[in-house]
Amino acid sequence: MKKESNLLVCWRSKNHREEVLIGAIKALRKRNMRIERVLFLFQPGLEPDTSKLPDGVHVQPLKVPIENPTKHEEVYTAVRDHVVPLLNAESGARLHVDISPGTPAMHAVWLVLHAGGAFPDGTQLWSSQRNPGTEVLRIDKVEFPVSTYLAEIRRSLRLHPGIAVYDQEARSVARREALDRLARYARVPGAPILVLGERGTGKTRLIDKSFASLRGRRKVVTLPCGGLDSTLADSLLFGHVKGAFTGAAEERKGLLSEANGGILFLDEVQDLPKPAQRKLVRVFQDRQHLFRQVGADKEIQVDVDLVCASNRTMTELKKDLDPDLYDRLSALIVEIPPLRECREDLPDDWRRVWSELRLDIEMPEQAPWGTPIQDLLSNDPLPGNLRDLQRFGFVLMASWHGRNPADAISRAVVEWHRTAASNESSQPILGNGSRNNQIRAFRAALAVRSKQEFGTWKRAAKALGCDEKTLREDAQVNGG
Repeated sequence: MKKESNLLVCWRSKNHREEVLIGAIKALRKRNMRIERVLFLFQPGLEPDTSKLPDGVHVQPLKVPIENPTKHEEVYTAVRDHVVPLLNAESGARLHVDISPGTPAMHAVWLVLHAGGAFPDGTQLWSSQRNPGTEVLRIDKVEFPVSTYLAEIRRSLRLHPGIAVYDQEARSVARREALDRLARYARVPGAPILVLGERGTGKTRLIDKSFASLRGRRKVVTLPCGGLDSTLADSLLFGHVKGAFTGAAEERKGLLSEANGGILFLDEVQDLPKPAQRKLVRVFQDRQHLFRQVGADKEIQVDVDLVCASNRTMTELKKDLDPDLYDRLSALIVEIPPLRECREDLPDDWRRVWSELRLDIEMPEQAPWGTPIQDLLSNDPLPGNLRDLQRFGFVLMASWHGRNPADAISRAVVEWHRTAASNESSQPILGNGSRNNQIRAFRAALAVRSKQEFGTWKRAAKALGCDEKTLREDAQVNGG
């Protein structure tokens, strides 16, 4: 069996130089912990002298862009963006972090990231201290057992690494607020949750991978509500006994029973027939959750949480839902913003989508990147949301073989825009939500289409009779 290697991470800061790292390596050796590799972090202008380090230790210096090492937010962002991805890409190495070198802000960031589950499972934090009398450095384990909702979600996502879902530590304000709201609502026992959002925003995966973990439920039973008549909806939800109706040749358990101990997720709940909606109200009117199978005499009790999703607005839902069901679902509402309102998150979204789509080992392991892709993610309204990223991923894969990366990316972007244009109707993209939201979406679509048609922002602005800055700002939508 191959012996596990050990990777140590620590800072080389102004007052904590190579000697601290050397002492930590020696102290860990006394604990029978041999460090083979070191990720030596340093601020600009504080490059380390790796020649002083012990033989047999491979040191990788990594410059982390920090101007003020006492500012928590700056340290946190730099470590999250430049260090954590490298650590999570490691395989076959046990991770150790010496949190002592650096400022108190740096110490706190390690603890917060550890509590948030940002590091690989099994990561060990250490605290190194020098004896002022003997100058001998000792090192002790840091026990920090705090577990946050981020840690629980990330632990769940590691079990399904190929699934493209939102990172719970979102960069955009809009997405971060939505995910924080989902986390708070998940902590209300038994409360129904309504998740709203455009098609393709990942509502189903968010419930499967995030909400279920947050609420401590192990399973999610999903019912797509579109296309169901009243009889089929009743049979699917509540089950039926043998002979309950013509064609009922045997007993059917029903999704409510299957979801016992978990979550019943009704996708596009507005499409559920009204009779089934009214029966659901009776099921969830108290904590017992009692119901009868179709044709049965006895009631069944289940322990089920109800989560519903819809791409409609609340105004539209009020017309489509049974009034009592609407009242129960309108208490805790989470609106998932479209991708065009979360531009800061799109590079990470693109990387996760590429990882999910990549089945051919000849495709690059890391998501391709270049100015055309960056422009697409920065400016396109992406009306299909994650589905647009998936579609672009397929187009890029089809263009990849036999071309250099830059040519493949350029060709894919052109083809993607051409296909998108042919799929669009003559109506403008208005999106969903309030009047202001739809106006912003229209202005973004108009700006992007004009740029595509006239080739540059300058020519597009001239054709539309506005200045270039206005057109660029319109394309960004909500600061994206």
